[in-house]
Amino acid sequence: MNDLTTIKPKAYSYIRFSTPEQERGDSLRRQTEAAVRYAALHRLDLDDKLTFRDLGVSAFTGANEETGRLGEFLEAVHHGDIQRGSYLLVESLDRLSRQKPRRAVKVLERICEAGITVVTLDDGREYTEETLDEDPLALMVALLVASRAHEESAKKGRRVGAAWANKRDKAKADNKPLTALCPGWLRLNADRSGFDVIPERADIVRRIFTQTLDGIGQHGIAQRLNREGVPVFGRGQMWQRSYINKMLADHAVIGNFTPHRAERINGKKVRIPTDIIEGYFPAIIEREAFERVTSMIRARPTSTRAPVANILAGLARCPLCDTTMTRVNKGSGTKQGKPYLVCSRAKVGAGCDYKQVRMENVEHAIVHHVEELLGGLPSPTEGLQAKWEELIVHHDVILEEIERLVEAVARAGHSKALLDRLRKMEHERDEITKRLEGVEGLIADSLTNRVQNTVRELVGKAQDEERDAAKINGTMRQLFSKVVVDYRDGQLWFHWKHAEREQTGIVYGTPQEA
Repeated sequence: MNDLTTIKPKAYSYIRFSTPEQERGDSLRRQTEAAVRYAALHRLDLDDKLTFRDLGVSAFTGANEETGRLGEFLEAVHHGDIQRGSYLLVESLDRLSRQKPRRAVKVLERICEAGITVVTLDDGREYTEETLDEDPLALMVALLVASRAHEESAKKGRRVGAAWANKRDKAKADNKPLTALCPGWLRLNADRSGFDVIPERADIVRRIFTQTLDGIGQHGIAQRLNREGVPVFGRGQMWQRSYINKMLADHAVIGNFTPHRAERINGKKVRIPTDIIEGYFPAIIEREAFERVTSMIRARPTSTRAPVANILAGLARCPLCDTTMTRVNKGSGTKQGKPYLVCSRAKVGAGCDYKQVRMENVEHAIVHHVEELLGGLPSPTEGLQAKWEELIVHHDVILEEIERLVEAVARAGHSKALLDRLRKMEHERDEITKRLEGVEGLIADSLTNRVQNTVRELVGKAQDEERDAAKINGTMRQLFSKVVVDYRDGQLWFHWKHAEREQTGIVYGTPQEA
């Protein structure tokens, strides 16, 4: 039986704050240092690679649990990546949740029931499944903290809402900017009293409206701008039809601005438009021209066909330029219309080769060869193996040092310094031997992990006779950072998330078929 007593319990820190301003302040440093200090005092092995941080994420809405790193922590515990008996270090319970008290305590219970000890660093209190069951005071403290935290957040929300309402009213009355945010053809002026037009960008906007009135389509306008090398606004790499469409519908070109207020409806954050502020921005397009373009867009027929899901949506990448590949229909509107994948950059004339890859071939390969991904999984024990190799190297160094000391003692005779050093090395050798045995035991027990479970889930969804392409795509996004559709050799290259060895190839067809 392996002796695991020398292996320290694992600890993970969870750090959260809700606003970017707190990151620039003291919140991040304070929470980080508190976790390090607690782990050192209580002989915990604080994992410095798997730290869970929700920086600028709200716990009042539960976003940190639903889509944030706290949700990732819970998933890692569920799939066995984080072992039972581990510790989760948080500054206080309100870092986990600021939802209504009943919901907040459920978050704590869910973590503890998974075999995790939650430590609140501000008071040193430990919460486990046992303490929540047996100690009424622990549950009462959790409820009181949750109640106070929720009320503080609710009060802050009301104050912020009232402040923004006041700001909107003032902006409407005084025509002063609410924020520095503005369209790409404007900038906030030096004294922050209004917005200045960026002449070269305003000319591009006017050109887009003129070409639209001349009957040129949005895709054609984007292609022309890309071919001429016209700089895009913001961080985009090329002009897209969707951005042209958004610009043509933006009332900011005639100077109007519609502030929004945020509300939560059925648990979701919804932006509700308020009264329009006319003249908020400098107008760069005549109202008549804007209304003519609006009428033209509304008069165009819209497709009634239901969108077809793409199992590689958001994942497919071009093998030449690594840009996303988008789905297009060749022969759209006919019974023979076939969906293809093409490079987004090539599609809008921004360079790269325009190569069509038949979607049918790609989907067939994924559905019928998905089990092959199990053979290309990143090793579930990769981290443990690295630790084992590190200990082996250390063990060998210690043995060499012991041999050297034994020879030195033999030559020098009785030497207290040498004997003390020898005893210390022998003790360290014994400690490393025990740690090696413990790691070897953990490796032997590590039969599965979250990635393996998710791949099996993907296999099941792909092989289901009534398979849902959207669900397959959602599962694939959990596993892969991208899938390169290499039409040069007819293979798909799957890049695993969080793995050093990223690629697994699956043949989808020959370049001729594609």
